[in-house]
Amino acid sequence: MTTLVHGEVVRGSRVLLRDKRLGDAPDDYRWRCDPELARYDATRPITMAYQEYLAIYREEVLFPNPYRRSLTIEDEAGQHIGNIMYYNIDAMRGEAELGITIGVPQCRGQGYGAEAARLLIEYLLKRMDFGRVYLKTLAWNRRAQHCFENAGFVECGRTHRGRNSFVLMEYRREWLEPSAEQEDGR
Repeated sequence: MTTLVHGEVVRGSRVLLRDKRLGDAPDDYRWRCDPELARYDATRPITMAYQEYLAIYREEVLFPNPYRRSLTIEDEAGQHIGNIMYYNIDAMRGEAELGITIGVPQCRGQGYGAEAARLLIEYLLKRMDFGRVYLKTLAWNRRAQHCFENAGFVECGRTHRGRNSFVLMEYRREWLEPSAEQEDGR
């Protein structure tokens, strides 16, 4: 029997996506300060002190932004291994952008990211009634592209920002497998 986790949004076979908690702040801060992870996100590592970061983090947890939602990724053992978010929510167009970080190095390349992305796609397209989820990943980051392809995303373009080149990928609602009710004509 599976125990319901406080703030649980969706659960798969290996990962659980749940709402952020203040207790996630130390991991998030460490990952946001990591130069390697910042490089994968085409940004710079943060340099603010932890207490300053915690004050901002607390505000985001207590008063979430309606145009973005960040979730914690937990593994089978309940360990916080990363984060997944959707943002740039456009209710008129029915779409949002997805971003993901697997912060624990030993968990990268192990399928956790692809499962988390699949779970969030299904949540957004079925429960939140979005029609499209998209993302940008650095053109040189083949591991991320492979992860997203495993989750069902397909390349839909390329773009540049500053010195960086990005692959644009998307997943559309009509690509979801039909449910049993749809197949039976219900």
